[in-house]
Amino acid sequence: MIFRTKKNNKQTNDKLPNNSRKIIGISFKKPVVILLIISIILLISIVLFFSVFFYEHSVLDTVTIYPGIYIDEVNVGGLTRREALELLNANYAERRLTDGIMLLTPSNKYRLPFADIKYSPDYGKAIDKAFMTARYGNTIERLLTIRKLRKHSLQIYSEMCYNKEKLAEIIRSISIDTDKKPKNADIKVSDGKFKITPHQSGFLLDQKLNLKRIERSLDNRIAEDIKLFVVEVLPDITTQMVDKISYKMGRFSTSFNAYNEGRAHNIKAASDKINQNLLLPGESFSMDKTLGERTEKNGYKQAKVIVNNELVDGLGGGICQVTSTLYNSVLLSGLEVLERRNHTLPLTYIDIGRDATITQGYIDFRFTNNSGYAVIIESKVIGNQVSITIWGIEPIVKTKRIIRTKIIEKIEAEGVLEEVDNTLKPGEIIVVHEAKPGFKVEVYLDTKDMTGNVIKTEKISIDYYVPQKKKIRISPY
Repeated sequence: MIFRTKKNNKQTNDKLPNNSRKIIGISFKKPVVILLIISIILLISIVLFFSVFFYEHSVLDTVTIYPGIYIDEVNVGGLTRREALELLNANYAERRLTDGIMLLTPSNKYRLPFADIKYSPDYGKAIDKAFMTARYGNTIERLLTIRKLRKHSLQIYSEMCYNKEKLAEIIRSISIDTDKKPKNADIKVSDGKFKITPHQSGFLLDQKLNLKRIERSLDNRIAEDIKLFVVEVLPDITTQMVDKISYKMGRFSTSFNAYNEGRAHNIKAASDKINQNLLLPGESFSMDKTLGERTEKNGYKQAKVIVNNELVDGLGGGICQVTSTLYNSVLLSGLEVLERRNHTLPLTYIDIGRDATITQGYIDFRFTNNSGYAVIIESKVIGNQVSITIWGIEPIVKTKRIIRTKIIEKIEAEGVLEEVDNTLKPGEIIVVHEAKPGFKVEVYLDTKDMTGNVIKTEKISIDYYVPQKKKIRISPY
């Protein structure tokens, strides 16, 4: 047998058209090759499309939280909502260092159990946020977000929740226990001996400020004891305001008839009311307010008072003598007189021009403490004398004050004041009192140094005392 394979092949190939090729022993035309390639590409595309479709469907429709998401630094990716909640609760219980904190005041400690205010993380809201991540937007946006989470994890921190009303109630109860009213320092003086009771500071817990501080700490999960803000409240009168009182600034005394029971009683009552009165720097004193109502209920009795230039019976007779005594003590102390009026008639217990009258609600004696430090009034009755001393701080430069009066005019009374008395016999005349002259008086205050030299002279007042006519009672016939 004779084989002619090469020759036949050559002859066969030579007989094919120019646009045909031999592929693996099979001959194809060029259009067939192109069609075949396109078919393969189309098949691959279809396979890829369905692969992507099923992948997207499985990823986007998952019921778990997407990977790469953390809540309170706990990885919850790939977990269902329920699984995430169980994991977070277990982790919180394990990592929690304390179940409460201490609230501290200057005098007490108060424990705040977290259970009392239901303090815990709001995992529900955080899990909702985690689950909904990459579930908004179109498919491409969601897939891009999921891909980004794989490279860069997302940290979500849960919000701490608690009962704010209960917390405020706890702060209020601590405030009630903490708040304390301050107490003034007290000073008493007797014959130059002083007894000082120190002041007591008060305390005030700022509820709003402390509530904000606690909430800020709870919100930031700072489980540390909190020192509550408590304000120290000083009283109106502190120990430092009175502890230097030791110097006798001025003293004055007047005498009275101790056997005049009503008058003596009123002098003692008025003296007691002004005794131990403390005046802070710049504070004013009102004799009228200090004495109060001139009633029997308030401790006063009937005694002679001057009304319309006549001595008549009235409640509180004698308190003007205490007022006049205080007036002179104030002048000798160098304090500032704000209001003072002299009587219409000269008095027997004090020099003319140095008296001070007072009428409830109408005429007052007032002065102010201009010494720069607190002063205290010591008033007492010993025997038939009322003595008033004003105590203050010892001055750097000591001085002495002298009150002097000068009568610049004497006014004689003219005429006779007649009063008909039906009880008198015809022609009978009784002299009630003789005529008394009036006066115009100037009052001066000399300030001297300790060697006796006058360094300052002030005109204190110009006073007028009306003349008093002779008064008689006559019969009507």
